[in-house]
Amino acid sequence: MSKASLCYSRALLIAAGENSDKLESLASDLDTAAAVLADPRISEYFNAPQVTDLEKEQLVDKAFEGDILITNFLKPVVRGGKIRELKNMAESFRSILSETAGVATAKIESATPLPADQIEELSAALRKFTGKKITVETTENKDLIGGVKIHLGDEVIDFSLARKLGNLAKTLS
Repeated sequence: MSKASLCYSRALLIAAGENSDKLESLASDLDTAAAVLADPRISEYFNAPQVTDLEKEQLVDKAFEGDILITNFLKPVVRGGKIRELKNMAESFRSILSETAGVATAKIESATPLPADQIEELSAALRKFTGKKITVETTENKDLIGGVKIHLGDEVIDFSLARKLGNLAKTLS
């Protein structure tokens, strides 16, 4: 997450207030906007210098008519040329929502798919470590050779064989 996407996401959370039903709807709208603006043709339109900020804002108004909060959020994003960051903003917003609800997401990388019991063991250990409910996302990364690498917020816990071999190589040189 970039610093800018985090700042925008926090500002949106403050603007939204405490209404949890509205927050989930807002997160969904933000995901939708990020997906739509990621389309190369639409992105090209919003990045075209011949299209005025007013025209871009009118399109945002039309796309999200009736939802003043999301349109007021998207207009400065569009005006500031930050639409490439919108996906990160949506991810940051979801992350902040999870954090305030006491939920943390652990992204676990492994060289091969992990069995369900190992994922549950790691999840339980992370629950104990953080005191939060843990949701797990797993991905394969052949470069790790073996072991796991866990991304938990800003923390990276690296138990990979690649890291251990790298440390050994440094020690030997």
